[in-house]
Amino acid sequence: MPFHLEAQAPLALAVAVLFTSTSPASAQAGDGATQCAALNSFIVPAGAITLPTSGAKVTSAAYVASRDPANPQSEFCKVMGETMPVDPQAPKILWQVNLPSSWNGKLLQYGGGGYNGSIPPTTEKTTLGLEVVPTPLKQGYVTFGSDSGHQAPNADDASFGKNDEAMLNYGYMHIRKTLDVAKALVQRRYARPIKRVYYQGGSTGGREGLTAASRWPDAYDGILTNYPTANFVGLRLWGAGLARAVYDDTSAGWIPPKLVETIAKEAIASCDALDGAKDGLISNASGCRKQSAALVEKLACTAGESGDPQNCLTKAQIDRTLKIYHDGYTLPYQLANGIDSYPGYNSLEGILMQLGSEPQMRNPPVSGPNAHHSSRAFEFLQNFVARDQPLDLLSFDIRDPGKFKDRIVELSGIIGATQTDWSAFADKGGKIIWLQGTDDPSVSPYGNAKLYEAIVAKMGREKAAAFVRFYLVPGLAHGGGRFSPTWDNLTALDNWVENGVPPINPVVMDATKSDTRGRTRPLCEYPSWPKYKGTGDMSQASSFICAGD
Repeated sequence: MPFHLEAQAPLALAVAVLFTSTSPASAQAGDGATQCAALNSFIVPAGAITLPTSGAKVTSAAYVASRDPANPQSEFCKVMGETMPVDPQAPKILWQVNLPSSWNGKLLQYGGGGYNGSIPPTTEKTTLGLEVVPTPLKQGYVTFGSDSGHQAPNADDASFGKNDEAMLNYGYMHIRKTLDVAKALVQRRYARPIKRVYYQGGSTGGREGLTAASRWPDAYDGILTNYPTANFVGLRLWGAGLARAVYDDTSAGWIPPKLVETIAKEAIASCDALDGAKDGLISNASGCRKQSAALVEKLACTAGESGDPQNCLTKAQIDRTLKIYHDGYTLPYQLANGIDSYPGYNSLEGILMQLGSEPQMRNPPVSGPNAHHSSRAFEFLQNFVARDQPLDLLSFDIRDPGKFKDRIVELSGIIGATQTDWSAFADKGGKIIWLQGTDDPSVSPYGNAKLYEAIVAKMGREKAAAFVRFYLVPGLAHGGGRFSPTWDNLTALDNWVENGVPPINPVVMDATKSDTRGRTRPLCEYPSWPKYKGTGDMSQASSFICAGD
C-alpha cells in the first residue's frame, strides 16, 4: 500500500507578515531573559512549515544564564515545543531549540540514533568533536533537534512505524519540519538573516544529515555525517538474514562469546603489523581481509570434532554465520537507487561480532541476549512492513520476501540516503565531511565505502572531491572502539563552506578511555590508510603517511 501525505506549499507572504508585524522586542534592545520569556506560547502556523503539520507551538522558554566565566556571553534561551500531526492518531514531534544571546548567524541541527524517540543532546559537542573546544552553542550557533516524531523509552522501539505519519516523520519529514520551526524562532528572536545551516550526527543522525542535504539541497550548507545508516533497509534485511544464519536448525550457527573473542584476538595478532606498526589497530584492512580464509582454516574444527566453544568453529558457524557476517548478501531484486547487495563486516579482521549471550532466540528477539541486528530487523519488519500481520523472523527469507517485497522496496526509498547524484547540493556550494570506522559492528564500513564509490562514479572524481570528503578510519567502531577520532570537525566544515578551504591532512586524536588515549593519527582520505614510516613515535601522527594498497 503506498504512503500518501502530500506536501503543502508554504504561505510565504502570510508568514513574512506574521513574523515581522507581530515580532515583539526581538529586534529591539533588551536583556536575554526578557527576550526569552517573550517566546513562551509562541505559535508557528502550519503554513510556515514546508511539509504537512497542524502547526507548532512553544511549550516552554527558559533563560539559562552563563556559567562559564571565560565566556560570559554563553547565556541562551532553551525553547521546548511540539509540532502537531495531521493525523490525530499520530504522535507529536517534540523538539528543542537553543537560542544564544550572542548569535553567530548560523544554525546547527542535531541528529538522533537508532529508532530515535527522544531529543538528542543539543547543548553538547558535535559527534566526534573535541571536548576542549567550546560547544557549538557556546560558539554562538543556534542548536536544535527533535525526537523524530514519536516518544519511546529506548531507541530499539519501532512500534511507531505502524502509523504512516509517524513512519514518514522518522524517515525524513521531521528533519525539515524541525528546521522550519527553528527558522521561525530565529526570525522571531533575532529579526536578522540566517547565514548558514549545518547538520551533524552519527548512525541514524548521520543518515538524517545525508537525507537533509539530498532532499533539500537549498536548505542546508554543510553536513557532518559519521557512520550513517545510509542503506537503512539493506541493513535491516542483513539483520534478518543474520537471524536465520544464527538461529536456524536449533541455533546451529550461534557462536559463543568466548569464541567470538578468540576470533577477534587471532585476527588482530595476524594482521596488526600489516600497516608497519604493532599498535592494536588494523589500518591495512584490505590486506587483512585477504588473510581471512587462512584464519577460518586455522580455527575450523578438525575431522571428528563436534566443536569447542573456546577455540573451534563448526561447518554451520563458518558456512552460515561467518559467511553473511563477513561477506554480506546479494538480492535477486533491487532496492532504491539500484542497490541489490549489502557488504559484510570486518568480523575476521578483529571486530567483536554482536551475536548475543544466549544461543536461543527469544520471541521477539532482544538485543544483548540475542544478536543485536536480529532485534532491530524484527522491529523494522514487524512494525514498518508487516504491521498488524504476524511475522515469524525465522520464516522470513530476505531473498524471497513474497507479499512483502513491494513494501520493502518502497520503504527503501522513504528511509535511506543512497542517492548518487548530488549535483544540486554540490552546485550550490554544499559540503559533506563523512567518517566511517573499519571496526563498526553496526553499519558495514564497506557498504558506506561502496556508496561513496558510486557517488564518485556518477559525478566524477573531481566534482565529488569539490563537495565531499570520505574517511575510512581504522579502529573506529560505531562511536568509540580501539581508536575514537576526535577533532574540531565543525570548524573544519565551516571553513570549507565559508572560505572554500577543504580539510587538508587533518590530524585526529584518540579519545578512547584507555592507555592509548591522546595518541594521534592522520585522517586519510579513502581509499588510503595510515601507514607507519618505520621510525618515530607510534603515538604521533607525524610518524605515519597516508598510503594506498
